[in-house]
Amino acid sequence: MTKLKTICFAVITAALAGCAATPRHYDDESSRALNLARAGGVYDQDLRDSPDGTRSYRKGLLVSALNLASLATSLDAPLRHLTGTQTLLFNATDIMMTPDNPSARPSLMGWMPGSLAANEDDAYDHYVAVVDEAITQAAESMAITATKLTDVKTPEIDGHPLMLWSVTAERYGCADSNCIIAYNIQHPNHWKTPSYVIGGEAASYNIAANHPEKYSRLVFRQSGHERTFPVDEFYGAVSADMPPWIVMYFPPNTVIQDGEPLPYPVLYEQGQQLMFREPDHE
Repeated sequence: MTKLKTICFAVITAALAGCAATPRHYDDESSRALNLARAGGVYDQDLRDSPDGTRSYRKGLLVSALNLASLATSLDAPLRHLTGTQTLLFNATDIMMTPDNPSARPSLMGWMPGSLAANEDDAYDHYVAVVDEAITQAAESMAITATKLTDVKTPEIDGHPLMLWSVTAERYGCADSNCIIAYNIQHPNHWKTPSYVIGGEAASYNIAANHPEKYSRLVFRQSGHERTFPVDEFYGAVSADMPPWIVMYFPPNTVIQDGEPLPYPVLYEQGQQLMFREPDHE
């Protein structure tokens, strides 16, 4: 029986790897959000389309996500007693402790045109420059102050450090390092771009979401009981200032909109918040 389970696991793993290992054709029966998520490596079946987009996450894991959200809230109290630097590092570590399921974690996915970089190292540097510029432009458009921290040692993912930005915006309750932006870029791989990725080229340097640990992400985190920062507006502004070949996926309860976490998954493309809504209902 053990041997049979091992064989089954190997077969399933190979099948899933195959899903991520070939450029996908556009599925007209799925939303654009789901097509882009699948192309970027979020291929597990816990994420799916629903008629109105609000029931696009498997109920069992949605409950787990809610529990994780409650746990994160319970951790806010000790954060109030930490120094600014300690809070930043606590949040950085917390952000790295994410579920293995691609659909259960925030992810950056991109298909940088091959003509923009000489090699994978150059592509990584270009990705970082693109994200930094998008954060800077988004902060300016929202009239907030965002400062990249270069003197704080952070954990590494795939051999590259987690990048931290401190946000100051008193009208949103951001002061004393309680609001941060954290992102990382995995080491890009040579890949082929799906034809429906806007602004892409046939060959690309890809960052995908399917690896349990080596995936890219961009997360805004506000510590404290008051969630007053318009996270959805910020993610939209960052997405709008990124090239169209980068998209951002967020699972339920990770995007704050009008002071409340969205209980359903969303994907940002070119500044637009896309829902996982069945095409017939869009």
